[in-house]
Amino acid sequence: MTDWDLLTPGIGLTSIGIVGVAVSVSGIAKTFLDGMHAVSILTMFIGMILLVPGLFKDGFPMSGRAKSATFLTLGFLVTFGVAGAVTVSGQVPSIYSYIGLMIAIGVPAAVLTVVSYRRPQYTKALGVIFISAAIVAGLTFYFFSLVAPQPPAPVEETGGAAPAPATAPARPANVISAKILAGASSEGNPDYEPDPLSVSKGDGVEWTNEDTAPHTVTSFADDGKSFDSGIINAKATWLLDTSTLAEGDYEYFCTLHPFMRGMLTVTAAGQTAGEESPEATAPPTTAPGDTSGAATPAATVTAVSIVFGASAPTNGEFYSPATVETTVGSMVTWKNDDSALHTVTSGDAATVSPDGVFDSKFMKKDQTFSFVFDKPGEYNYFCTLHPFMTGKVIVE
Repeated sequence: MTDWDLLTPGIGLTSIGIVGVAVSVSGIAKTFLDGMHAVSILTMFIGMILLVPGLFKDGFPMSGRAKSATFLTLGFLVTFGVAGAVTVSGQVPSIYSYIGLMIAIGVPAAVLTVVSYRRPQYTKALGVIFISAAIVAGLTFYFFSLVAPQPPAPVEETGGAAPAPATAPARPANVISAKILAGASSEGNPDYEPDPLSVSKGDGVEWTNEDTAPHTVTSFADDGKSFDSGIINAKATWLLDTSTLAEGDYEYFCTLHPFMRGMLTVTAAGQTAGEESPEATAPPTTAPGDTSGAATPAATVTAVSIVFGASAPTNGEFYSPATVETTVGSMVTWKNDDSALHTVTSGDAATVSPDGVFDSKFMKKDQTFSFVFDKPGEYNYFCTLHPFMTGKVIVE
């Protein structure tokens, strides 16, 4: 028969542990970094130890109801435990070590607990065996790690560079340094730097993870098909060779912390790499018949705000004012008052088709973009990153 006096607290403690571990590895909270993982794992171990005697204290359950309750409980815990481990195994590099540790501690503890109830005279002997096995395993692991093959030391240069291994990819001649900033795993903190970043095709970009948490650099639009760093641990680096990429803009993010976003622009080979200016102004108009090339100042300047929270479809307001009425020769200036990247791009938002009249490119917070309208008409525009954001300029 199962013992519900032990089984009930066992289920409760195990459930708390499972929730704690899930929160720790899901990115909802940084409990692994803050030390809370120790509490979660310890709580789950205690729950597992209590579960075993609770289920099998008086022997294997014989009645139909007892068997059903036992297998239902075990099946639920095992199924969700395995599913959770498989789900996060590609995101948290330490998950397999965690599973191994759980087995190494949980199984001997469960066996000792059952034996202490059923055959107490063997408890001491089994305890000595398990402790001895743990010591032997630890020493074996330690000594094997000492004699394991180590990566070859860098070859010192003696008048020329050492030849790279035949299978090693060639390092780009020009490598631009980038950073994953400390504290990037907390939403709202600066994450990638520089951002946005513009490089010439063929250059390399090397990100260094200066945070204590693991991160990734993964292309956003195609979910990592263009490039994906995999897990970059603390203090580690990852190099991207842009010769494999087409010219264009690549938004990227961290798969472990999706709120981390950056922008990489690959330009034609030979162009100077650097951060693009967030402001772009159309060529100034000239007065009719004026051949001196002198620009005619804009008649008026209308300010438009990209409002805070515009990246959320439920915000209700995106560009303020959403419709601008102005005259030929006047200027409209947009300012990004949101914390997310946005664009001001003329064209059809329904099909996300720019028409080439004006395009701000990616605007970070507090950056502006201005355009002088020299022809009458209605100009619809939208944000290429958030096409539900639309606006209109009417020029008379």
